[in-house]
Amino acid sequence: MELMRNMMRINLKKERVVLSDLLPYETPITFSNRFFYKFLLESNVTIDGKVMRWKSSTKEAEAIICLILGIEKEEKGKIKTVNGVREYVNEKALITIPFNYGVSHKDNSFRLLSVMHPRNQVQAIGFYEKYKELIIYFSQISEFSLRAPSRIASNKYFNDEGKSGSVILARALDKDGDKEYKSLKSFFGYRKINNIHQFFESDDYHACEQKYNNMAQLDVSKCFDSIYTHSIAWATLGRDIVKNKIATSGNGSLTDSFPDDFDKLMQKQNYNETNGILVGPELSRIFAEIILQRVDYNLRKRLGYIGIEHRLDYEAFRYVDDYFVFYNDESTYNRIVDELEASLSEFKLGLNSEKELVYHKPIITEITIAKKKISQLLTEKVKMDKEEVDNLGEHGGKATIGKLNIQSKSLITEYKAILSESGAEYKSVINYTLAIIENNIKKIFKDYEGVEKTKSSYRGLLKSVHSVIDFCFFIYSVSPRVNITIKLSRVLKVIIDFSRTSNISEDDMHQVFKRIADNISFIIRKYETSNHKQVETLYLLTLMAELGKDYWVDESSLINYFGGKYRSKNTIFFENKLNYFSITVMLFYIKDKKRYEKTRKALKEIILKKIKMHKSSLGKNTECLLLALDCVSCPYLDEGFKRKILRLYEIRSKVLQEDIISYKENWFTKWRGFEFSKELDAKQSQEVY
Repeated sequence: MELMRNMMRINLKKERVVLSDLLPYETPITFSNRFFYKFLLESNVTIDGKVMRWKSSTKEAEAIICLILGIEKEEKGKIKTVNGVREYVNEKALITIPFNYGVSHKDNSFRLLSVMHPRNQVQAIGFYEKYKELIIYFSQISEFSLRAPSRIASNKYFNDEGKSGSVILARALDKDGDKEYKSLKSFFGYRKINNIHQFFESDDYHACEQKYNNMAQLDVSKCFDSIYTHSIAWATLGRDIVKNKIATSGNGSLTDSFPDDFDKLMQKQNYNETNGILVGPELSRIFAEIILQRVDYNLRKRLGYIGIEHRLDYEAFRYVDDYFVFYNDESTYNRIVDELEASLSEFKLGLNSEKELVYHKPIITEITIAKKKISQLLTEKVKMDKEEVDNLGEHGGKATIGKLNIQSKSLITEYKAILSESGAEYKSVINYTLAIIENNIKKIFKDYEGVEKTKSSYRGLLKSVHSVIDFCFFIYSVSPRVNITIKLSRVLKVIIDFSRTSNISEDDMHQVFKRIADNISFIIRKYETSNHKQVETLYLLTLMAELGKDYWVDESSLINYFGGKYRSKNTIFFENKLNYFSITVMLFYIKDKKRYEKTRKALKEIILKKIKMHKSSLGKNTECLLLALDCVSCPYLDEGFKRKILRLYEIRSKVLQEDIISYKENWFTKWRGFEFSKELDAKQSQEVY
């Protein structure tokens, strides 16, 4: 009965796809689709094939919908009203330019991620609703796949923390009383595992370790960049069948089929490109998964023809675009690789030979070795030793004494030794390390509440907090990534919140905050010239704001971080490489503070310049639309500037401009009501792999 009381149901709407499957994970913490989702529900915006439909109650809502759907001024006469619903048909309007941005990937390279245009997101809602069962069907043909859609995500969750895997979210993110869940993990439930690390701890993995002498790890080369969108038809209907059908009946013979609609959806959101798909959205992983499911199926069949049997001569697993092959015989493995190459080449894909890794019995990866030792190290070193002693005070009895002695230098030295001995890379274990640190530091703070407060225990606490900060920044600085930045932010937020309690004196709190601020400044300065570490920098900048007014970055440092320059004493210039995310987070950070007046003026110039520069393709440009909507709702920009933006979008009526400006408090950037802890929790819940 207790379980039933804790179980709650959520009314899941088809529009929830925009919350879970259509954005990259690596976006700033201030950015989300939550308010766009609410707008879609309010206005009932849908796209079914070529037909766009909506209900608009006001002129300003109509104008915003036309902006989002790319309905040009001269096209508005073609909008019809059918049974109270507005309709517009124009398939070409769905061809858009995504917002592309770089995040750090390897030591000296970056990965290009993409945010699809809001109207393509609406298009994707309709696609999911129409084809959700077929997506599941075509994701079940491979025995190799470790992560594939297997059901529609449950519409229930357990109110007890940690008991629900399908839906995770932060209910109190919005204070408007809305009971809708605003941050869903995924539209689909996934079979087997959610994260690759679970595979290395699974029964399947351990059984293969016992049965086989070797394991190889293989990587599909530039999978998402290389995918040919038309190959979705080959994967679902068969390559020869499709080619024969097109040869005899023409290209239109697949029209309105599942593969054709999926193909067009992926093309249109990527400016009609057929080579490569957007990197970042879960939608793209599903598209790749269906193609690789067919590769897996064909591979197993090919190997069977030559007498190499699955679960007898080898066992194979695939996680997204990584293959893990267990085998005993070297010649068998060579044939498997040859046949895998052949199966991939049918879909214009191939293996990255430089990433091939082979492990021999005992099959234990460098990462597994490193994690085990890191866990031991942090369990032993990042903890409070407690001891019960006789209380010598006037009340007698027993007292609990706590001893803390965390030393950053020895932690760093031993950590480096673990990685050197195991051969694991920093980037492979930092997330794991910071997760343990977060749990351990929470336990330490909880334990401290229950021990005798002495000068010795207090000094040990302060020294240990400083050591944890130094250790975390040391490991982070080696390999900054967005997901690692989120983990670091969680650790630091725990420390910041504890430092504000009565357990720490005000002077000592400022010493802790200064250490955090100095480390953040060092990291940002280190990467200030990097165009592709901006998202990481934006998280740290938002975290810095949590420290309070005494730790605001001075204006000259801020503009240096983002490649700005002083043209004169009173004029700042930013080059055009400043993208939508950097602009909005800087505005979020500087707010309407007078000390940043020159920065705000420079940002306004670059915003107008960016929109004007794309004047010819404004209706298709994702970055400009997101920027325009966020700017008209931004409380830190003046109304005159907002009117200039709307005029660039051909909205000239002053009354309509005023109504659009006051229509919504937040669009994609959360200007008002931002709570760092809750946003961190919501972001953590969306991590996929």
